[in-house]
Amino acid sequence: YIKVDNTLSGKAGSTITVPKWGYIGAAEDYAEGEPIDASKMAFTTSEYTIKKIGKAVKLTDEAQLSGYGNPMGTATSQIALAISEKLDNDRVEVLYEAKNVCDASASVIKYASVVDGVDMFAEEADSRKVILIHSKQKGQLRKDADFLAADKLGAELLTSGAIGKIAGCEVVVSNKVKCEGGVYFNPIIKLNNDAESEDDMPAITYFLKRNNLVEHDREPGVADIVTCTSHGMAALTNEEKVVILKTKEK
Repeated sequence: YIKVDNTLSGKAGSTITVPKWGYIGAAEDYAEGEPIDASKMAFTTSEYTIKKIGKAVKLTDEAQLSGYGNPMGTATSQIALAISEKLDNDRVEVLYEAKNVCDASASVIKYASVVDGVDMFAEEADSRKVILIHSKQKGQLRKDADFLAADKLGAELLTSGAIGKIAGCEVVVSNKVKCEGGVYFNPIIKLNNDAESEDDMPAITYFLKRNNLVEHDREPGVADIVTCTSHGMAALTNEEKVVILKTKEK
């Protein structure tokens, strides 16, 4: 449910402007010979600025010579995990910029509350959606008679890592789901459009300027330094495709 935009990759500049076009409205009836009025396409723009993220590890000669296993390989693996963790944090964080909120915090997450959240999209036809839940909510959902576990759905689940479906939403577990004051904030993300009037931008776009670059430096007689950097940023590019469902912790 995240689109990667490589527009700035290999090009000068660190800012990208994305237009958001408005719908021109339905067609109208016209009499014979009557001129057709031209509709002006309204639009707004949003600017996104690339940022740099990075992580480095310093391994002294003594640590490498006396350490068991593979200190350099372990350091490299941990740097990769640290970069991945930061990217994942950013992608989830931008979901909470959405202003569409469904307050069902009177009860724990269940079929009825997810239905209330989904209804905020006001769809004529159901579209694919994902809901993010905290790992502590898995038990609550699994006890719901309307929850369909992944082992019963097979190929019907299209989202990687989904544990099942409820109210038409594929359920993905992430401990990055916010919990504040005894309330979970579960993002529901719409994956596709259901009308011509809807902006075609995805809910989240990751603007990538340069993918991971690993550099290895040597401090003579002292240590090896491994650094990894990445240039990009996650942005909420279509908040109409996100609803934040508030549910009770327990």
